[in-house]
Amino acid sequence: MWQRGGKSPGPSSEQLQFELSLLALERERLRDGGSTRELLETNRLEIGRCQYELSRALIRRHLASTVKRAA
Repeated sequence: MWQRGGKSPGPSSEQLQFELSLLALERERLRDGGSTRELLETNRLEIGRCQYELSRALIRRHLASTVKRAA
């Protein structure tokens, strides 16, 4: 699998999708519970980080399959 800088590939896209669904549920709970802006902002940033990691995981998966087909 292609990796930049020898870093480990990280969580799978399935793991990240699950984490994202949990963060979305948490956001609904925070909004319904009248949480502070700070808590909502922290949750929003976590959702953004998870979405970014998910996109990277999907790119890694696609690149890996492309490299295998080209070999």
